[in-house]
Amino acid sequence: MPVRVLTIKENILGANEEKAKTNRSALDKHRILMVNIMASPGAGKTSLILQTISRLKQKVRFAVIEGDHRCR
Repeated sequence: MPVRVLTIKENILGANEEKAKTNRSALDKHRILMVNIMASPGAGKTSLILQTISRLKQKVRFAVIEGDHRCR
């Protein structure tokens, strides 16, 4: 099978990058640290979050945003 090279002339993630830039700017303005935790199911993400909150809850405020993007 011959190899074909495609040249992409449009940034297909451009809209996402603009939204991310806006979000980063707002977070920086309010001095908010956001951490994105991604891993396979069963890797310990929830345990990590719960232990982090437990150990640091007297020093900092927390919020958790859950995003489950499984296709249905």
